[in-house]
Amino acid sequence: MYKILVCIIICLAFTSAVLAEDESPFNIDLYYGWGGYYRPMEWTPVEITVYNSLKNAFNGELTLSSQQDGLNTLNIMVPEFDLTPELTIYQPLVTKIAYTSQGCNLKLDQVIGKRRKTVWSQPYESKLTPGKFPVLNEYDILIGIVGAGKFGLLSLGKQSVSYFKAASGSVQVETKQAAMVPWDWTGFVSLDLLVLYDPDWIQLQESQLKAIAEWVSNGGRLLLVLGSNPPMGNNPVINLIPFDFMDAKQVDISREQLYKWNLTGSDSETVTLKPLVPKSGAKFYEGVYQDNQCLFAVGNSGFGRIGVLGFDPYDFSALQGANQSRFWVNIIQAVLKAEVSVENTIIAQRRIEFVQDSSAAPVGTNVPVTGGSRPLVRSRSGYPGYYEIGSAYSLNNKVMEFLYSEIKPLSVWFVILLLGALAILLGPFDYKFLKHIDRLPLTWLTCSFWIILFTVGAYYGVQYIRGGKMQLKVVSVLDGIQDEDAAWATHYSGLFASRSDSYELDGLQPNQWWSGIAPTQDTLSAFSNEIGSRRIYCVQEDGGNLPESLPVNIWDIQCMLTESPLEKLPFSAEVRQNGDDVIITIKNESDAAIMGGYVLMDKNHGIYLSSVPAHGTQEFRQRNQPLPYWDNLIRQYSQAANNFRNEAAFFAQGTLQRTQAINNYLSKGASLVCVTYDKAPISFGVKDHTFSYEHVQLARLVVFPNSEGIEND
Repeated sequence: MYKILVCIIICLAFTSAVLAEDESPFNIDLYYGWGGYYRPMEWTPVEITVYNSLKNAFNGELTLSSQQDGLNTLNIMVPEFDLTPELTIYQPLVTKIAYTSQGCNLKLDQVIGKRRKTVWSQPYESKLTPGKFPVLNEYDILIGIVGAGKFGLLSLGKQSVSYFKAASGSVQVETKQAAMVPWDWTGFVSLDLLVLYDPDWIQLQESQLKAIAEWVSNGGRLLLVLGSNPPMGNNPVINLIPFDFMDAKQVDISREQLYKWNLTGSDSETVTLKPLVPKSGAKFYEGVYQDNQCLFAVGNSGFGRIGVLGFDPYDFSALQGANQSRFWVNIIQAVLKAEVSVENTIIAQRRIEFVQDSSAAPVGTNVPVTGGSRPLVRSRSGYPGYYEIGSAYSLNNKVMEFLYSEIKPLSVWFVILLLGALAILLGPFDYKFLKHIDRLPLTWLTCSFWIILFTVGAYYGVQYIRGGKMQLKVVSVLDGIQDEDAAWATHYSGLFASRSDSYELDGLQPNQWWSGIAPTQDTLSAFSNEIGSRRIYCVQEDGGNLPESLPVNIWDIQCMLTESPLEKLPFSAEVRQNGDDVIITIKNESDAAIMGGYVLMDKNHGIYLSSVPAHGTQEFRQRNQPLPYWDNLIRQYSQAANNFRNEAAFFAQGTLQRTQAINNYLSKGASLVCVTYDKAPISFGVKDHTFSYEHVQLARLVVFPNSEGIEND
């Protein structure tokens, strides 16, 4: 008995020693999105924190892998960094996650020269499994808060619903500490509104402020609530705001104004106000004024929209506590506001409405909501296990039809014919031939021969059938605003190669964000077994996500989406109106000629343009004429046009938010100049390979031919 006890103690000691030796010195936390909420197939922020109990330092490399759609898996690599014993590493990233994704995998490699040794790897699944964790769709509103979030703002989701087209959705309000604010503009893409509620500006780094400014410039919406920590000095966000702030003063807000904000108007409220004054050159802004002092203002900034509340509503008395959500709905809707030219179209934007209890939001059809102004209908994606893609993804499919055109995948009939011929040879032909020569036992040898022959034949046969030059097709949309540093580019590209392999690209710009795109059904099911079979490897640093290699399958085409800010558009324009005559001067600064285009003076009037040579200047003088081009364009793509036109790219992923802003500008008196380039050069290529390319480049410029507009409430 004593010997047995000794053996047990020795075994336990040995097991403990082994376990202690195998215990990892790393503890890595990973958090997705804003409070965990994300929109499938959209850029979403990821926060990675690496803790360690190392004894010796080494060079490390992180790789985050996640399925981003039904075809592609995005592998994001962080360049080498030093892992110092006991030192915590914080690494923010941005990725895309598919609705059908079962999670992601994070691994840490030790870099030894050119070799990589995996020292830690772990899947993250539980919070991403569809049905177990909510995802956001086109009908939902996601509000991110940086700062205090006082006066009932954090509980807004419980007393409001979103409205988009004819369906209702939820309102989610999530916060981030200043240190956790994304470092790149793509980290804000999933937000409908970012609220900077009296944040501690000192804690926000330059890269974070630049990211917010770029996101707003590309179509984001920002609400700034001023309080005891006014923004100091010069930073990218303040430079983007179309208003200046005056010195703080005590102001009594009248009962009439409180009533307009849906607050209790029994008595005035005293607040500390920093009156707002529009900057010189500010266009299309509106404000709430009292005694010639601006309390709240909203204005366009780039392709985005910014609202500024000149005081902290937390200064209100306790009498206003019951109406906090009504107040915020009023303020937020003013920032989200957008003109809609055609009812229930893809140009529509989300609205927010007050309800007594958001849990009472309808699940059926045509059920009125208490407190709402119209009946709301829950979308199908409100049912567990189903997700409806947004309208931008439907138009992605149209753009990809063009990318696939004339580069058709290998016909399935080739596969059927090959397998049929192999079946005949392995079956009746082989049997009759061997029986005829009385050598049936040799069937194992002849079958092996036919299989090897067909394997080699299939490989080289496909190469022969699919042989030819490598081809690259690109659709580009370049957007800008006159006299503003707001220019953006979106590229949709398709690469075909006659040999399955991974290909490197060159000529990439460091501020570009690359990701794969794939054809997507209108409704996705969580029960689908789709997996991202193509692995795209990207390096994410310095404000960009650049592919190291693209996997191209001979059976198909690899499609990619690229988004990036531009220094300027390849053309400039001046628009003047003299009575019914329109005078347009276009200066083409590109190496490619402008084929033609049009100028919209409003949504239903304008003129068509002819060609402009490369590096040439051309003046057009025509009579303004009915040109119901814009509304017809919106109506066509809202009804899922059957035929591809170049303009489909205006409503696709990465561009739709700017088209919505352009629609807003046209509603307020701005004009739009849109041109198409002839054989424009592309900025990137395939390394060490020759290829032919086809490039459809569209460029749009918002111009201001008339005087500035000011609306006062």
